[in-house]
Amino acid sequence: MRPFSLTAVTTLLLGVFIPLPGLPGSLLAEVGQTPQGWEQSAARSGEASTWEWNTTEVLELVELAQQARREVARDGDLESYSALTEGHVYFFVDPEEGDPSLIRVDQVAVELLWQAPDLVQQRVVGERSEARLPVRDFQYYLDRLTLVQYGFGDEIQVGSGMDVSGVPHPLALQVAPGTEGAYYDYRVSDELSLQLPGEDAPLRLAEIEVRPTNHDQPSALGTILLDRSSGALVRMNLSFTPASYVDRRTDRISVEVDYGLWEGRFWLPNRQVIEVRREMPELDLGVGTVIRAVLRVGDYQLNAPVPPGLAQRPQVVWAPEEDRESYPFREALLAGLERDGVAGLDTRPNPRRIRAQASRLLSGNPSSGLRPIRLHLPHFSSALRYNRAEGLFVGLGGTLQPSPELRVRTHGGWAVGAGLPVASVRADGLWGDGHGWEVHGTLNQLDDLGARSGDAPVVSSLAATFRAEDYLDPFRVSSVGAAIHLDPPSPWRLTLATSAERHRNWTLTAQQAPLDRGRVFRPLRLVEEGSFVRARFQGIRPFALPVEGTGQLATTLTGLTGLHSEGTAGGVEMELTGGWASPAGSRELDLRLTGWSWHGEALPQVHGLLGGRGTVPGTSFRGWAGQTGAVATVEGAVDLGSPLVRLRSGIHAGWSGRLSPQVREAWNVSASGGIQPAVSLGLGLGWDLLRVAGARGLRDGEWQLLFSLDPRWWDHL
Repeated sequence: MRPFSLTAVTTLLLGVFIPLPGLPGSLLAEVGQTPQGWEQSAARSGEASTWEWNTTEVLELVELAQQARREVARDGDLESYSALTEGHVYFFVDPEEGDPSLIRVDQVAVELLWQAPDLVQQRVVGERSEARLPVRDFQYYLDRLTLVQYGFGDEIQVGSGMDVSGVPHPLALQVAPGTEGAYYDYRVSDELSLQLPGEDAPLRLAEIEVRPTNHDQPSALGTILLDRSSGALVRMNLSFTPASYVDRRTDRISVEVDYGLWEGRFWLPNRQVIEVRREMPELDLGVGTVIRAVLRVGDYQLNAPVPPGLAQRPQVVWAPEEDRESYPFREALLAGLERDGVAGLDTRPNPRRIRAQASRLLSGNPSSGLRPIRLHLPHFSSALRYNRAEGLFVGLGGTLQPSPELRVRTHGGWAVGAGLPVASVRADGLWGDGHGWEVHGTLNQLDDLGARSGDAPVVSSLAATFRAEDYLDPFRVSSVGAAIHLDPPSPWRLTLATSAERHRNWTLTAQQAPLDRGRVFRPLRLVEEGSFVRARFQGIRPFALPVEGTGQLATTLTGLTGLHSEGTAGGVEMELTGGWASPAGSRELDLRLTGWSWHGEALPQVHGLLGGRGTVPGTSFRGWAGQTGAVATVEGAVDLGSPLVRLRSGIHAGWSGRLSPQVREAWNVSASGGIQPAVSLGLGLGWDLLRVAGARGLRDGEWQLLFSLDPRWWDHL
């Protein structure tokens, strides 16, 4: 028997036709289709902006819900039930921009027994886990592995009170809503009527928006969906005020509980999601970690026999370890990544949308549990690095976030060898529901002439220190600019950006490697100093695959035009990236294509450099250049029995043309002379963090042994 569920029908209508705060944009992809033979009709009552807070209607509905919250059945016909809970707990790295990276995944199966009036026992019968990045072993709190009963108690606790504590439940009996001392304000934000088969009267649901009356005290905020006739809880999606958070590393915590309607009378647990995001409390690196626990309930048996003595048993027990490890799960350990919102940027909740909703309900007050003032580093190498242009660089920055709508990040430092300051300031904020804006200014920022980065900044610094090779061809850029980030009602996420730039040369400050005086740096490749205007468009979207797995496509277009002492120039640069991963994550395929075409005056900085690591391995490093060019990479990887060791192989190709004679002579480069192919074969070690590969160019190439780091981490290192 299959229940009527908000995940299966109501949320489908709400998400597709009536976008609501706190509800996914569409759960059609999650449920596949609605149960066959059902007929639904939905009627929406009005716009959220027309409803007022604490009206008589909403307060009466909240009072009804408070009285009904602990009643599972209205007529007493439900004496007991059994069910099976299955789900996953994901622990992953969550950068502000870019895809999440899975650290560990756990899978759990729990037998659920309930007996009237409120006896519950959960028995963990299946457990298994796998680490995808190095992490110490630890145990999750119980609410990550088992169901929270009755939509939490009168006091909401998350993580056994170590994450959230002291929060009065919005539907607990407390000070009367709308009176002095009440914890919450309520308003109806949407309504829905569903006509179910065989029922004379439609099922009427009301979405209630909840906000705290005092944002400085532990409180919840979000949305609650109620059955108007009974007051039964249908769905609850809540986050919390900063005062609710116990752990000072907490950025945000959200909980979602969803109930399904059985036999037209019984609202029983259907789905539970708890998500906890943390960052370093003292340092803003633009990256955090997330624990996301997703549990689903099925296989209900109503009025099933219950073993005697249930009241004397612990509420949560574990089957023997060997039984849990041998449990026959119905899906692979990593099969639910896309469904559970962990597969990539396309499945992850939009953090700007989360901030916008919290800002609206908190009247612009801070929603994060993190300090509003922290130290800031754009990446680790922003604190300390070494290269032949700057010499030794030291720097530090700060973050100020007075409200969810506004954040200001600064960073500054000193290039000791060049004797120049390096600085940046960026402000970003929100507009609309999930859209964002950004403005920035920079001074003497390090930029690179390569068509692609040669390696992670930390690797470049080490190579420069020991081997006099920093894998860069640097010039400096000072700029002012702005960007907008759009989250339209489509699969795409879009970014539009523009900036005015001033390009200048560095002087060669380092001649030899500090720790190997016998190794000499390459000379700097000079650019034409001048002013330029850059425009950039980026679009990211998921795409369907003819094979099982997950995929994503990203497109970036950059246009550059400028005035300088020698005339004008303009052109476009394009990058296309795509990827596929098997459901278990043991196989991957990545594609990256970069192309450019510049016209007008033959400025050196529009000549993309390619060759060697980062572009066409197995060939001389950055020995080719051109005003037009392209480089393509297709890489595949497969685990060799464990994520600790992966076999990696790749096909690479590069081409450049229209090389200016002045650039040819000044930079000591040539055009590629046609397409230059190369192949690579190697290993990814330690969860693919360290890459070791042998590569060879197939036309006048050479064998090279290359050591590098996983490119996913380059922007953070």
